[in-house]
Amino acid sequence: MSGPGRSQSRQVRFSMRYGAPALLLGWLITFVLFCLGMTAASLLATGGDTGLGWYFLPISLIYGFPFASILGLPLAILAAWPLRRLRRQWLHVCAFALATGLVFWLVVVAAAGGWAGSLYGAGIGLLAAACAAAGRAAVIPLVARRNRPNPAGHPSPSAGGYSDKLGA
Repeated sequence: MSGPGRSQSRQVRFSMRYGAPALLLGWLITFVLFCLGMTAASLLATGGDTGLGWYFLPISLIYGFPFASILGLPLAILAAWPLRRLRRQWLHVCAFALATGLVFWLVVVAAAGGWAGSLYGAGIGLLAAACAAAGRAAVIPLVARRNRPNPAGHPSPSAGGYSDKLGA
């Protein structure tokens, strides 16, 4: 139904579909990279000869899992939702890094407080941001880029409604 000033032909609506495999794989990559990064930071901070060393990795994987599940998965879903109409997936990678880094910095500052907590939080936030960017970049080929048919019922111009260009 067209009203005055409305065109009969509407533009095709673009949408990204993440799906459970892309969401879970991106989360898993982010989580494992973060645990590896925290282990490496522990090794660097202690000089490698004292402290937990590589024993910190299984501890961080076990005790970090509930935290990553409670905070990381909802954060990934909330960060992905407003980006679904954005075609450039590298902007998604930057947005995931920014959102994750900011949330982790705020959590550490809230837990530790003060100036020292802010500096420590910045380091953990940067590590979390880099891991989130790597996790989101790793699932770029798994994300379905889809052109929805317009409301008039005409089919999408691309074959099957899916785009085969990774960056587009």
